[in-house]
Parts: sequence; C-alpha cells; structure tokens
Amino acid sequence: MQASSTRASTQGRRPRHSLGLDRLCLEAYQNGLEYLWDDFESKISNLLVESVDDSLVGVAITGSDQVQWITKHEELRTILQKGSSKLILLNRYNSWSRINIAIDSFSVVCQLSGLTPYFLQFMIGMGRKFSSKDEDFMSCYSTFSADGGLIGDPGSEIGTGGDARWALCYNIRYFEQHGRDMEDPWSCRQSALHHSFSPVSEQSIWVVIQPPQAFHVNMDSGRHVMSLHIRYLRGGLANWREYFDFFAQRFNILIAIPNPYHKFKIKFSHEQHLHNLRGKLRHAQNILANTRHTFKTIREHGSALAHWKGLLPADHAGFNRELDNLSQEVEGYIGTAHKLIRMSDDLKSMYENILTFHGQELQHDTSLKLTQLVQADAIENRDMAVLADLTYKDSRTMRIATVIAMFYLPANLVMSFFSSTLVWFGTTTDAAENQGSKLQIRSEVWMATVAAIVLAAATIGWSWWWNFKEQRTTKKKKASHKQP
Repeated sequence: MQASSTRASTQGRRPRHSLGLDRLCLEAYQNGLEYLWDDFESKISNLLVESVDDSLVGVAITGSDQVQWITKHEELRTILQKGSSKLILLNRYNSWSRINIAIDSFSVVCQLSGLTPYFLQFMIGMGRKFSSKDEDFMSCYSTFSADGGLIGDPGSEIGTGGDARWALCYNIRYFEQHGRDMEDPWSCRQSALHHSFSPVSEQSIWVVIQPPQAFHVNMDSGRHVMSLHIRYLRGGLANWREYFDFFAQRFNILIAIPNPYHKFKIKFSHEQHLHNLRGKLRHAQNILANTRHTFKTIREHGSALAHWKGLLPADHAGFNRELDNLSQEVEGYIGTAHKLIRMSDDLKSMYENILTFHGQELQHDTSLKLTQLVQADAIENRDMAVLADLTYKDSRTMRIATVIAMFYLPANLVMSFFSSTLVWFGTTTDAAENQGSKLQIRSEVWMATVAAIVLAAATIGWSWWWNFKEQRTTKKKKASHKQP
C-alpha cells in the first residue's frame, strides 16, 4: 500500500510512456530498495539525455551480427517485443557524459528487459560529471524474482509463475587508451551489464552500458545461457597486460642501468610522480580484487541457474572452465600488480635515500660556508680591533692636541693683541755702555698673562658645559624611549 502511494506521488514527474519506470519503482519499494530509486530519480536529468535526437540505442538479436541503432522509443518497443534473446547497448560519448538514451526509451527498456532496482546502483555512477568522483564502487547482484517482482529463493515454490525471472547485474572497470596527447595514455572506464533470464520463454535479455572496445557484439546462442558473460568479461580484461607493461617500462627506465650517485637528478617532484604511479597501481589492484569477487558471484549464479534449468553437466562444466581461465588471468594480473607495487616500494626507498644524501650534502656545504663565514668574521673582528687600537691612539693624540690648543689659542690671541705694546725690540743709549739694540718688555705684561689664562679657562669651561648638556639630552631621550 505504501509503495502504491509513493508511486502515485511521483507519477507527475514521469514521461508519458512510463510503464517501465512505474514497474521499476514498484519493485524497488517492494524489496526495500526505495533509496536506490529515490537517488536515481533525483539525478535522472544528469544520467539520461534530454533530447530524443541524442538518444541512440543499439539492439542485437539472436542469430544476427548486425546491431540496429534506434532513436524513437516506439520502434524500440516493436523490436524488443519480438520473441528472441536480445542484447541492448547503451553508449556514452565519454566517461563524464550522460547515457545516450532518452527517458521514454529507457522506460521501454525497463518494461521489456526486466531491469532490477540493483542496476540503478551502477547507472547512478554513470551520469554527467565535472570532476573525478565515485571511481571505486564495484559490485555484483544475483537475484531471482517471482510474480510481482518479489525477490525470493530460487529453490522455493514461488518461482513457478509466468513472470519469474533470474537476474544478474554487475559493473566492471577496465583500462583503454584515450588517444590524447598526454603522458599517461590510459583511462579507467566503467561498464555495467544486466542479464535477465525468463525460465518460461527460456530467453535472455542483456543490457550493457558502455561495453569495452574488445567486446565482440553478437548474439550467437551458446550452449550455456550465461555464455555471453565470458565474452564480456574477456573484453574487460583485454588491455590489462599492456596496461601493466606501461608501468613496468616506466619503472625500468629509472632502474635498468646503474648510474653513479651524482648522475641521479632526483628532486621532490620525482617522488610525487612516483606517488601518483603507486596510487594508480593500487587502484588497479583494487579493481582486480573486486573483479575476482564478481567472478565468484557469477559462478554461484550460473551454478544455481544450471541446476534449476537442468543444463547438461558438460555444458555447465565448459562454462566453469572458461570462467576458471579468466579467474586465473585475473590472479596473474593481481600478482603483477603486487610485483610492480613492490618495485615502486624499492624505487621510493631509493628516492628517499637519494634525497637524504642530497640533504646531507647541502647540510655539509652549508656547514662549510658557515665555517668560512665565521673565519671571515674572525678576521674582520681582528681588523676591527686593530682599527680600534689605532683609533684609540689617534684619539689620545687628538686629546693632547686639543688640550694644547685650548691653552695655546687663547694665549696666542691675547699676545697677538698686546704684542705691539708689551714687548718690542729697540735701541737704547747708556752712558756707561755702548749704544745698541735690546728686547724690551713692559711691566704690564702680567695683564696679558692673566687674560690668556682666564680666556683659556673660559674656553675649557664652555667646552665642558656643552659636552655635559649633550650627554644629559641623550640620557633624557633614552629614558623617554624606555617608558611604556
């Protein structure tokens, strides 16, 4: 009752031809997967193309190698209603674009292919993107549904109705060359597959989104009802060997030829680049581990379906043998990934050692330069000490000269003023002696002497007062700067 009301509440947001979407919504709510439907419905504008002209769905029918590409949903409905097994191909322009199917055509696919709500889990990750995100999710879902879409146990009695079906859906991630002029020529891509098998009509309907380029599209009826899975998985594994060889070549360039230490021009950017390569290897390792789990689910689903359908043991053994071959291939790729990661660990250790040695060399060179600077500073200090000693001697000489000048200049000034009247050289006449020349000094010469002494004392006093004033002004400025 709750599922019916919920479906009615969302009916206004559906296209005119929405029987398939209604069925998928009802089945999701009946099985407790309404969160998948709600998430899908909220993102549907970024998942499917809006224009019918951009919609292009490929359909391959049993016994034909030709793929019919259909735009209109009416024509798609007509082809899908034919009674034979079919392969439906949904493509994308690139890994960040929408799926090339309009909502009307997708509703037809939902109605006639028996899509389960679990498949929405993979479609949600295939919408339009503007940056790398949701790059790790991988899973595989095996279901058996009876009348009304309820998922049940394939061994129970509810599987006798006309609408009972087996369903298996999963996604794979693989690597293909993108063809752009970039350092890394590989891109990680995603594909999803849904396989629905009707026990009544014994017909299969396959829905594949963005199949690998190595996937050979045809609907040759094999002995096992799940034989197409083998070709699909083989297409996803086609490039792993070449992809890992790309990493091996990148690593061999760095370690193939032993070089002297000084020829390794290693910088921090090289370690960052190695970190990027290690991240890609671990991502590939995670993809292979999830692929191994997918193989396990496919094997269990195939065994249950073979037992229920009563397939010949030889046919089922052949399917398991092919699956074992692919599983061994995956195990080998996982071992290669482990080897490359260990090689990257060795490279990382070598890079760290080289960078450490570079750091030690820089530290040693810095120490030498610091030692040279200290030596130069010591020489400079010694020269400064010599200059200070010479300056002290010159200062002492200047002080002596200054003291002499302080006494000499005032005396010279006074004597130059009084010299013409206090002291002279003239002739004298004495009766007892002969007439001659003689130095004569007046008795007032003491006035010149006193004037010279007073003027010298005044000069010294004025100099002392001026120096004292300057020192006091300097102390006041320092005290004002110390106050907060």
